[in-house]
Amino acid sequence: MTEPITESGALDVGISVVGSDAVHTTFTLRPARLADTYRATACVAVPDDIATSAPARVAYQMAIDDAITLYQLVTLGDLAEIPPPRLLTELLDPDDMGILRAAADRLKKKSKALKSALLPSASPSASSSVQASA
Repeated sequence: MTEPITESGALDVGISVVGSDAVHTTFTLRPARLADTYRATACVAVPDDIATSAPARVAYQMAIDDAITLYQLVTLGDLAEIPPPRLLTELLDPDDMGILRAAADRLKKKSKALKSALLPSASPSASSSVQASA
């Protein structure tokens, strides 16, 4: 399935994976989906002290958010298959993750703008007729 909108960019450091001599820096993200959130929560371990430690809760939420972003990757350099988020977190430079986060934020804004443009605007008479019939 081809995504209607994507966000592309380049990582500053890039990643190299076993079996590839290249450093992969270009990427394309697709919009996030609910399934990405489910997959992210399944791949991120819950800290033992999450109930009692605020830093553990923050770190856990950051790991979930990053995994969601990594699941949005459609392309990464010329890799035929994108490594799973757990491996990507071992390979990515922290600044490169910041680049991916910023790209995901831009993509979310583009997606919201596109949806707003496609939705018919509600006229005052339409909303008042709904209230009158209620």
